[in-house]
Amino acid sequence: MKKLAIIVLAVAALVAGAGYWAYHSLDLIVRVAIEHYAPDIVGVPVKVGSVDISPSNKRGVVTGLEIGNAAGFTAARAAYVGRILVALDPATLTEPVVRIHEIALESPVITYERADRGTNLEAIRRNIRAYIDAGAGSSSRAGEASTPGTGRRRFIVERLVLRGASVVMTNPRLQGQGIRFGIPDMELTGLGKREGGLTPSEIGDIVAAELEAHIAQKVLTNMDLLRKGGVGGALDALKGLLR
Repeated sequence: MKKLAIIVLAVAALVAGAGYWAYHSLDLIVRVAIEHYAPDIVGVPVKVGSVDISPSNKRGVVTGLEIGNAAGFTAARAAYVGRILVALDPATLTEPVVRIHEIALESPVITYERADRGTNLEAIRRNIRAYIDAGAGSSSRAGEASTPGTGRRRFIVERLVLRGASVVMTNPRLQGQGIRFGIPDMELTGLGKREGGLTPSEIGDIVAAELEAHIAQKVLTNMDLLRKGGVGGALDALKGLLR
């Protein structure tokens, strides 16, 4: 009996230690999750500079998020976000549906590259859709961890904002160079509220579609951007972007 008690105490100490480590290592956990699981969802490499999350109030800052470009495109990356601010609801972190009060993406630089097969953003969105379709009917997917007895972890994002974004419009012949312009700030509210929560891939699909629409609207309403040129020879190379 004494030996059993010692074993129980040892296990309890290990569990407590693991809990303490997890509580005070949220930065590392989130960084690993982003770099390990996000590429499975978007189908391109994803890197992050740093993650800083306060365990007490669950507010965090992610800096230097870099999303690689889709296969077949020449620009070095599809997007770079200097800073992402995240505000979580601490009470829901262990629940089947996690509530996020706000995600704010500040001053992202997005590459809009158009080739014969379409744009790089369309290619990334196809990757996301393929990931969602492959996981349909599955109880769990990599990066979308399940909770015992509840299925995949889901999220409600009360507010997602993208502000100060700029777009580099290009094509494969320009090797990532092109015409740069800003787009209006984007705000989405109540993501997953009606559905009782969405998976990260489903949220990503919604955001990607909205971003595509914002960029397309800016391109179609600012034809003069193409006439202003950009880098040397860019005007001729970019004429096919709107075809």
